[in-house]
Amino acid sequence: MVKRNLLTLTLLALGASMLTACLGKSDDIEQSSECALLTFSIGDIKTHKVITRDDGTDSTYTIATATSHYVFTIDQENGQVYNTDSIPFGVQTAQVPVSSTSSTSSTIYYDKEGVRTTFTSGDTLNLTQPLVFTVVSEDKKFSRDYTITLNAHQVNPDESSWHRVTGPVDLQQMKPDISAVEADFLAAHTADHLFAFSYPLSTNPSIMRNLVVCYDDASTDSLAHVWTRLSNEQTWREMAPSADNPYGCPLLEHLMIIRYNGDLYAFGGQSKGGRTPSVQGFERMFVSVDNGITWRSHKNKLSLPEELLGYNGAFDAAVDGNNFLWIELADGTLWKGKQSGL
Repeated sequence: MVKRNLLTLTLLALGASMLTACLGKSDDIEQSSECALLTFSIGDIKTHKVITRDDGTDSTYTIATATSHYVFTIDQENGQVYNTDSIPFGVQTAQVPVSSTSSTSSTIYYDKEGVRTTFTSGDTLNLTQPLVFTVVSEDKKFSRDYTITLNAHQVNPDESSWHRVTGPVDLQQMKPDISAVEADFLAAHTADHLFAFSYPLSTNPSIMRNLVVCYDDASTDSLAHVWTRLSNEQTWREMAPSADNPYGCPLLEHLMIIRYNGDLYAFGGQSKGGRTPSVQGFERMFVSVDNGITWRSHKNKLSLPEELLGYNGAFDAAVDGNNFLWIELADGTLWKGKQSGL
């Protein structure tokens, strides 16, 4: 019995010794030397904007720009990560949600305010400037650097560039012939000044929208009158602002109405009729994107020359075939401008 027990203990000790030899020590386990960045993407970016309302007050709001669909290229040979299609102008890139993965068991690091920081997928990063990701292998023997560049449009499509030019230029030749629309309107109405337009409906090009903005010299109103008639209608209808839609076309000194890139714009000298808040000459444009129904100053895609702020004199304006807006002052001074991106 004693011999049998001794034999059993001997076999158990031998088995344990063999198992230890097979497994080896923990520091003998092979670790990966891979250190490659495999995926990189960004989420939707939130942007904070401040607008000035028509009553002169400022309002801050936050919008989320859909940027998660932008595709990033990972150039393994040159260590570059970038988006071929640029994100829109003006999107704030100081806080961009980022997702990224690397090869198995490797770790991604980046510099955050001078401190080497471990990246976790989903972190929010500052990408206003190129940022370097360093991928370190599990065995700490190898590493690779990747420069992350977030490309964005550098030109604001909603701003205008203006230049003072020398004349003479015939603005009348730039204006379309709308004499038939004017005559049709004046056959039933009177006005000291009117601006007429005729263009096809976006939903049915066979039907024309005829539109007139007019006012009288003796008017004490703060708003101009806007009338419309489709080519398949018999009478003109006035689009008077209602209680739930007070954004009528403002009546300004030497009021000018133009149609630019599909929208209507009103601008001129200082406001008339005791409008509150008052507007200086050439202070801002009022744009209508809904065919004259509403006119708002904070949705402008076209600006005015800063040098003309406060001007209340007579002037003329026209849009040429290349989307340039021309403004000619009473003294013959000419300005030529265009919305960026057109």
